[in-house]
Amino acid sequence: MKSHLYFAILSALAAALSACTGRGGDAATKPLLAVSIEPQRKMLEELAGDRFEVVSVMPAGANPETYDPPMSTRAKIADAKAYFTVGHLPFEQTVAPGLPKIDTSVGIMPVTGTHSHGHEHDHAHEHSHAHDHAHAHAHDHGDADPHVWTSLRNAKAMTYIMMTSLVEADPANAETYRSNFARMAHRYDSLDNVVAERLAGGGAFAVWHPSLSYFARDYGLRQIAVGQESKEMPIGRLKEVIDAAKANKVKVFFFQKEYDSRQAENVNNEIGSRIVNINPLAYDWEEQIMIAADELSK
Repeated sequence: MKSHLYFAILSALAAALSACTGRGGDAATKPLLAVSIEPQRKMLEELAGDRFEVVSVMPAGANPETYDPPMSTRAKIADAKAYFTVGHLPFEQTVAPGLPKIDTSVGIMPVTGTHSHGHEHDHAHEHSHAHDHAHAHAHDHGDADPHVWTSLRNAKAMTYIMMTSLVEADPANAETYRSNFARMAHRYDSLDNVVAERLAGGGAFAVWHPSLSYFARDYGLRQIAVGQESKEMPIGRLKEVIDAAKANKVKVFFFQKEYDSRQAENVNNEIGSRIVNINPLAYDWEEQIMIAADELSK
């Protein structure tokens, strides 16, 4: 992020906080902050406590790659003091062009190449740089997988960016933000250790839409994307994907409810796996991560 924009964002936040000082804690007087998705809202609400009202641009259950916010949402976030983006979602480029934006995925090395439909991607030999802010230039990749939040390690990095923004904008409450972050980071690390231990043997899984790329990278897993969103996959390509899943002894097929496909059940039967419904865009995204880990460790 360019420094002058960053300081402009912090100034806007600081001004908002100053304006609401001493006016009570009801929602009507709280400064508004916007985030792109529900998992971010959970992070920011836990981090900021009741100091802000936090609103998500996109509701759980929508497809983040085709979502177009309605006018009611656009009007709501127009009053926000800042917008914490995921960093790679298409709608983030067009929503509230005049709003100060903070990219929470700066410093996270993106996974690329997952959006060619039916693509099998091996993450076992990639390395996570979630905490290395020297890799901020990685955002130059145009084919970055946007699902950066489906990783406990990435979530820690994203929450850190939110925390530093709040601390610099509202130094009077800096210790609260730092304390909240420390508690959250400890939980993320603890869950990460649990998942890493459960999935130490590696392995592969199938998923309709490649939303677990960062999760797979963290734990040296192979993600095989078998879907084409809501479109019917060509028979030839479908056979290739099914053969790859069989060859990798896939036992779990993750399916997201926002994608409605008649092929999913047939693919699952062909692979010989079991379908597990997950919702990476749920507010309680940590629970979804643990569901995935539990199913893969069976």
